[in-house]
Amino acid sequence: MTENPFARRIDAILTDEARLFASTVPYAQHLSREDEALDEAYYVRHRIETVHRIRGTAATDALALCAMAREDYRAARLWGEYIEEEMNHDKLYLADLEQHGIDEAQVVSTPPLAATVDLIRTLEQNVLRIGSLPAVAYSVFAEWNSERASPLAVARAASAFSERHVKGARAHIKIDERDDHYDMMLEVTGRVLRARGYPFEVMEQSLRTVGTLLRAYFAELYWVTRDPARSDLPGHAPHHHPASHRTA
Repeated sequence: MTENPFARRIDAILTDEARLFASTVPYAQHLSREDEALDEAYYVRHRIETVHRIRGTAATDALALCAMAREDYRAARLWGEYIEEEMNHDKLYLADLEQHGIDEAQVVSTPPLAATVDLIRTLEQNVLRIGSLPAVAYSVFAEWNSERASPLAVARAASAFSERHVKGARAHIKIDERDDHYDMMLEVTGRVLRARGYPFEVMEQSLRTVGTLLRAYFAELYWVTRDPARSDLPGHAPHHHPASHRTA
């Protein structure tokens, strides 16, 4: 990982967001902590939403590419390579979901959570409003998390189910490591900020927005899978609850 003042500022923000997540979101550490059995319904729904997010952000990433081609063409080259690879990662998680008895048709027929829809809508609106940076901020957030939290979650799922159940997730982590995706995203961020003449605070606000949206997502994930009565209260959209299937 790059170590420079810019990278340290980004890391400090994301570290603070991680603390906020841990202290405010119900079940926040469930995917990584080993002090209780892994809830398969929670885990499977999270992976279904991962597919929805990958497919949804493929569209916002494409919007960002259009903007970035006018902002900084070199950054757009990097971004184009990155998003082309990322949009295929749904296949990795679909393969893992098949080990739980969930096929692609079931994933597609399961409406995304309201928080997932809000995440994609907000990214789209912000890209149209200020340029590519909001989409880049989401990827910075995701790649930072991939280096720190994702390996713990994958190891926990492998222990709870089997290595077959996490083959795709492990492949995703290895791709991020091999291609230095986090450092790539930092370079893209710096180039876009300079091209737009934005102060660093625009990036910070974009990261904070992503953090807020992801906290809302994990809270809704908890309500839907662990406390469905609350998820059906006024103000929460009704959700389809896919069956959870355990395979040997």
